[in-house]
Amino acid sequence: MNRKKIIFKNVSLGVFYKILNMAIVFTTIPLLLNYLEKEQYGVWVTIFSLVNIVFFVDAGIGNGLKTKLSEALSLQNFKLAQTYISTAYISIFFISIVVLCVGIGGIFLVDLQQLFNTTIAENELKTVLLVTLFLVTTSFVLNLYKSFYYANQQASKVEFAMLIYQVTVLISTTILLHYFPRKLLFVALFYGSLNILVGLAFTFLFFLKNKKIQPSIAAFSREKVKDLMSLSLAFFGIQLCMIVIFATDNLIISKLLGPSHVTNYDVVYKLFQVAITISVIAQDPFWALYTDAYQKQDFTWIKKTIIRLNKLFVLFVFIIVGLFFAAKPLIKIWIQRDLLISTSLILFMAVFVTIRVYGIIYMTFLNSIGRVKLQLWLYIFGAIINVPLSIYFVKTVNLGNSGVILGTVFSILSLSLVLPIQTYNILKRKEAKAV
Repeated sequence: MNRKKIIFKNVSLGVFYKILNMAIVFTTIPLLLNYLEKEQYGVWVTIFSLVNIVFFVDAGIGNGLKTKLSEALSLQNFKLAQTYISTAYISIFFISIVVLCVGIGGIFLVDLQQLFNTTIAENELKTVLLVTLFLVTTSFVLNLYKSFYYANQQASKVEFAMLIYQVTVLISTTILLHYFPRKLLFVALFYGSLNILVGLAFTFLFFLKNKKIQPSIAAFSREKVKDLMSLSLAFFGIQLCMIVIFATDNLIISKLLGPSHVTNYDVVYKLFQVAITISVIAQDPFWALYTDAYQKQDFTWIKKTIIRLNKLFVLFVFIIVGLFFAAKPLIKIWIQRDLLISTSLILFMAVFVTIRVYGIIYMTFLNSIGRVKLQLWLYIFGAIINVPLSIYFVKTVNLGNSGVILGTVFSILSLSLVLPIQTYNILKRKEAKAV
């Protein structure tokens, strides 16, 4: 296996696709903001982030499958790979049914106007949430295709799929702006259905080229459920904590400050998310390669790779500093309106992104070898302190929406401090045994 060739191909193509992807996203947001206006846009962003929590409640199966499928394909055990894929599909299907039922019950039990702190009609909010939930739970099952491509060392294909999705979203948003009345329901229908179509297309293309591992009910194995879920349950715990840490920000802001403050927060977050996204793209191909190298006891390659990534991180810090100073004029040019964004929000967002990206370097390696217990406990700690800290910074310290991201900074800080130590201890022990 030529790891350098795989990394170069996946990273270069992934970055190319993602640059196009982000350019389209940045073009779409002002159009969507013009279509919905500030309050409805804030409500939509909150609904979208809330319903997309579904993707975090897969019991860790997506990440577990990525690791186990990588191992099976590395050993060319196609029967085992087929078993993992079939087990994952059946498990995800039943989870999606449970999530859909629970979600429907929650929608009818909660006062949505009060929850989102908006004057939009209750019936309209319920309809939008129901449609979004149904479409997202359907995408939830189809989204397993991403784990297939990652495990098969084709991470760039996932970015290509997302590029196709964003292109269709841009076209749909343009159509909405010019030919449809202003309704959240239309946005929900377009966003959800397009995601399903892309998932179907790329799932079909994957199995067209990998017929040996096509899923089937007969390939399902109870014995392998435990094998898959033993790792997946830890990932599931991490994902539940990530819901609290990352997916509640918009809801907290909407509830405490109003939907218009969500719009300001979301625009700044999306600007800085570029840096996180590029980091994830650059490191996604390493997941399967770390798994392969660890299986073959090539610890020297792993250590050298992590050192190189740390050197690149220094360059990344300078980019974030530059983005901090350029953020306000960039946003004004991009959005074509003055959103009155505070400097503290931009500063704390820059700190958050820096800490998050540094942690991803080590999370990618540890996840690829299934060493996630310590990470799980650190995420639990972060989840416990996140919401109280965010509320404290918003209400008591009067930091406004910047207080929410500051709460997130404190919630993930321990991960970036402790995981590097764990990584180097693991590699040191393994190298000592290999001698």
